[in-house]
Amino acid sequence: MSAGFALVPLDCPACGAPLAAEADDVVFYCTACRSGFRHDPDAPRALAPVEVAFVSAPTVPAAGWLPFWVLPARLEILRRDASGAFLGALWNLLTGEGGEVAPADPAFVVPAGALPIEHVVALTVRYTTERLGLGERLGERLTGGVLDAADAAQLARYALITVEAEKSDTLRDLDVRLDFGPPRLLGVPWVTGRGGGRVDALFGLPM
Repeated sequence: MSAGFALVPLDCPACGAPLAAEADDVVFYCTACRSGFRHDPDAPRALAPVEVAFVSAPTVPAAGWLPFWVLPARLEILRRDASGAFLGALWNLLTGEGGEVAPADPAFVVPAGALPIEHVVALTVRYTTERLGLGERLGERLTGGVLDAADAAQLARYALITVEAEKSDTLRDLDVRLDFGPPRLLGVPWVTGRGGGRVDALFGLPM
């Protein structure tokens, strides 16, 4: 074995049980003690704890669960020059503008799986703007999370700007400050769609 490298078992730091994971996963969930972890090279054994919740969907016969990042966010519009004042649902949610009442804890919800960018945007918009109920931590596998929180933050910014740019007004200039808080994980159920692909179990969006 090459110097400087060592193989270590992928066991839960909390209870010692094996962690279910796919080859490129960077987030992990212990089905035994129901603890979550994210890859962090500076943490002991390169695993740092992360809070995990699951979407409350007791009547959904899920085929599996995909991890999403929940990123608490604070959005400040520094400058927006457009021929129109209409803001999209994401902006209204995060700023309280457009007659919307901003939640006390606004957060982006971004898939952690390797998905086409158009699916990422659609899922991010839908799951960010819907105030979904949370259920208990399940003893289910939560795999396929190949994007870390920093990746998710970049995708959240992309989704925000993309949705704004697609509005019917003419956007000439935009400058925003978007700050994120400590990330969490959310398990989202998926099912097999009519065409055989994977779709989220709540809204039928491809994932």
